[in-house]
Amino acid sequence: MISDRWRVAIACSILLVLLALGAAAEPEQPVATVAQPAVVTAAAGAAMRAGASPQVVINVTGFQPAQDGPVQAVVKAQRDGQEREIGRFGIFPHIAFKAADPSQGRSFGIPLPKDLASGGPVKFNVYLVPAKGAGKGARMEIGGAEIR
Repeated sequence: MISDRWRVAIACSILLVLLALGAAAEPEQPVATVAQPAVVTAAAGAAMRAGASPQVVINVTGFQPAQDGPVQAVVKAQRDGQEREIGRFGIFPHIAFKAADPSQGRSFGIPLPKDLASGGPVKFNVYLVPAKGAGKGARMEIGGAEIR
């Protein structure tokens, strides 16, 4: 029979392992502001055609424009600790929207370098960068990303 001390020790050990695993896996952050990027991960989809030029499709499910001018989304791919810009897009017209369902979001396709289209998942950071002003109040909700 296991004593109460052993049960507490085992429970604490399990808790420490779970906390360590949670800290190691960076959670996705689906909302971008000027202060922090949205973070989504995507892997090559089953619909990716052989020989086709790969692209990442970013689904935007909500947008709030800045109070002092337009912003643009800068998409950077990250793999193996290396981050590189792969493209940019903007919302036009520059007005707020919120999709009731992710399937009703706005999709933006960005060409993806072939070395990122295979070999496992890719983390995408979507930064909001002011084109004019400070970008105060700008917010973009990302519903997901898919490599095609």
